Amino acid sequence: MPEKNVGDEDVKAAIERTDTGDGPGTDNLDDLPESDYVGEDDAAPGQHATATIPYDCPVANFIDQLSATGHVTHTPYKKTSVTLHHNAGRLSHQDVLDVWTVRPASAHFDVDAAGAVAQYVKVHEYAWAVGNMVGNQSSISIEMANATLAPDWTVDDATWKNAARLAGWLFAEVIGERPSGSNLFYHHHWSSTVCAGPYMDRIYDEVLAAAQAAYDHFKDTHPAFRPDAEPVPVEHRH
Repeated sequence: MPEKNVGDEDVKAAIERTDTGDGPGTDNLDDLPESDYVGEDDAAPGQHATATIPYDCPVANFIDQLSATGHVTHTPYKKTSVTLHHNAGRLSHQDVLDVWTVRPASAHFDVDAAGAVAQYVKVHEYAWAVGNMVGNQSSISIEMANATLAPDWTVDDATWKNAARLAGWLFAEVIGERPSGSNLFYHHHWSSTVCAGPYMDRIYDEVLAAAQAAYDHFKDTHPAFRPDAEPVPVEHRH
């Protein structure tokens, strides 16, 4: 089995990579849409002011911690696609947050080497993910941990299959369309980067089929999730 997390070395390498093509989608941060975010100042220490999606598997909550970095625009958009990325490292969920704390970047979700899911940005908001303004407005981004590094940037089955399953849920519950080659993308669809890597390019048909199977499972078995009414714990509502 590949090593699941090698800690600081991979984090340092991921921070230093300059060919990721991620970021806010503009060279001038003043050009970003004005945030409509209102902080939840009454949240008790250790509590999350913002809830994760109502997925049928556990979702680790990093939303407020990512928001504190400032590397997200809290403005809602209609989402019409899902974009898959790789971490450019064998990173844990915490490692991913550590990278984004330093680099002006973010994404909505991460799936780690074991297939566990974490959420960093609310699904309808503008993550600094694809290096393209239209892409950041319209797409939900899912990061995936790597199993090996360059040149192939492989991703374990547990990781990409759970990312595809999450994508299927997002298509069923948020986007409202079946995944296809016209709305399930890799990062390089939006900007000049190899992400999600040569390995993921080779298995795109398998990834799409897995996302479609998940969509078919979820579309009739779960109530529609309205991204403009993302659930917030009652004790934190104003």
